[in-house]
Amino acid sequence: MKPRQLKHKEVAEVRETMLEQQGGVCLVCGTIPKRPCLDHSHVKRVKGTGLIRGVLCSSCNVFIAKSENNCMRYGFSQTELPEILRSMADYLEQDHHPLIHPSEAPKPKKLKKQSYNKLIKEMKLNDYSKKIPEYPKSRKLTVVLERLYIQFDMKPEFYK
Repeated sequence: MKPRQLKHKEVAEVRETMLEQQGGVCLVCGTIPKRPCLDHSHVKRVKGTGLIRGVLCSSCNVFIAKSENNCMRYGFSQTELPEILRSMADYLEQDHHPLIHPSEAPKPKKLKKQSYNKLIKEMKLNDYSKKIPEYPKSRKLTVVLERLYIQFDMKPEFYK
C-alpha cells in the first residue's frame, strides 16, 4: 500500500485517532500525553521516510529527535541508533560500582545568618569574655563556631 500524504488540517484528527488506538498513552513512556505529538521519521535526516510512527508525549518526541539528530556527531549512524539505545538501557540497568564520583560529594551545609546571630546574642547574654568569631564568608560551620554551639547548648541551623 502506497503511503498517503497528509494535509496540515488532517494532523489533529489523525493524531487523536491514533492516540485512541494506542490506548490514550505515549508509545514510549506510557503516560497520558499533555501535549501529544504525531511522531514521524524526518526526511531531512539520513534515511528518513516522512512516515508517521505513532503518537508520543512531547518529551519523548523531543528526546527521540535529539537522539536522531545528534547520533552522527557521536560517531554512529541512525541505522545503528536503535541498537545503541537498547545497549544503553541494558547499561543503565546493570549493577553500579561501589564508588562515588568526586563531583557527587555532598555539599557542605551553609550556616544561617539568623542562627549565628542567635548564638552571638546568647554569648553576650552569658557575658562571654573571649573574642566573638565573625560570621564566616563561606557560610560553612567552622570548628570554633561548632564548639561554641556545643558550649551554649544550641543547635546550628542551616540553609536548605
